[in-house]
Amino acid sequence: MSFSKLLNPVRVRGFASCAKLYQSELSSLKEYKSTISDLLRNAGHELKSPNLVALHSRLGLPQGLSYSLLSRCLTCRSSGEVNYDNMSLNIFGKSLLTMAVTSELMKKHPRLPGVVLNAAVDAYINDHVLSNVASSWGIEPETQSVLDRYAKNENATITLGKLRYFQNSTDELHNFSETNAMAVAVRSIFAAIYSVDKDFNKTHKFISDHVLSRKLDVKDLFAFEQPTRELAALCRRQGLEKPVSKLLAENGRLSKSPLFIVGVFSGEEKLGEGYGSSLKEAKARAATDALLKWYCYEPVHGQQPVVIDQGEVLV
Repeated sequence: MSFSKLLNPVRVRGFASCAKLYQSELSSLKEYKSTISDLLRNAGHELKSPNLVALHSRLGLPQGLSYSLLSRCLTCRSSGEVNYDNMSLNIFGKSLLTMAVTSELMKKHPRLPGVVLNAAVDAYINDHVLSNVASSWGIEPETQSVLDRYAKNENATITLGKLRYFQNSTDELHNFSETNAMAVAVRSIFAAIYSVDKDFNKTHKFISDHVLSRKLDVKDLFAFEQPTRELAALCRRQGLEKPVSKLLAENGRLSKSPLFIVGVFSGEEKLGEGYGSSLKEAKARAATDALLKWYCYEPVHGQQPVVIDQGEVLV
């Protein structure tokens, strides 16, 4: 009998790379996939998936956070594991993360305008940043299909400690991106920590250690269109004297590369200073410097109550 007659073409739903399999092999493959699904749903502390144990220990997660829950944090809905994914954890984790970062920024910079505050929060918790956090944690994406793992006779527990987001029944263009999947896993782990401890302070500390510890200069998020007018409006709102620009120093006014240093004052108090190749540029920079000092003000450590600003100035 020829080799071609031995092959019994079978279409396997959910496996794009599997075109032909013996009927017996198909049954074994389905059993292997079923074993993985069962492990995902029933995994407990007795399960010793190497990657799960290492990740749990590396992050110093609470003892009450089971390997089953941690494995669920690494299982995205796009992986095809119905009713056992991290979607609900991701939604809750995003709320926790947003609240923790927003509260910390408002404590540190109580005068930040709303637009800048939102931009600062996004700079801390956007998908690319959280994806880098996941990489630093050592989270490894599962890039092999179930068929490939079955062909290698890989132990089913190994995949439990990897990020599962790729669905083999669709092409890469319609799959969840790795960056998004990494971010979802990080948010899910934050939610899992809170679900175990029921203590926002502990979750907040974990977020501070891994997210808020990253440096962000909020001054880079500002872009003033009319700094001199905005500064005048701010002084008027705060009951301060009208700001006046004064030339502090200059060099080479008639040369090819002049330099002017201008200070902006409210009465006798110097609010800001700037330089430029023209008086207009120097005045704008001085006003910008004064505005940045106001909006990026940081209260003295331990100051109570926290000062909340009246809001940004409209011109």
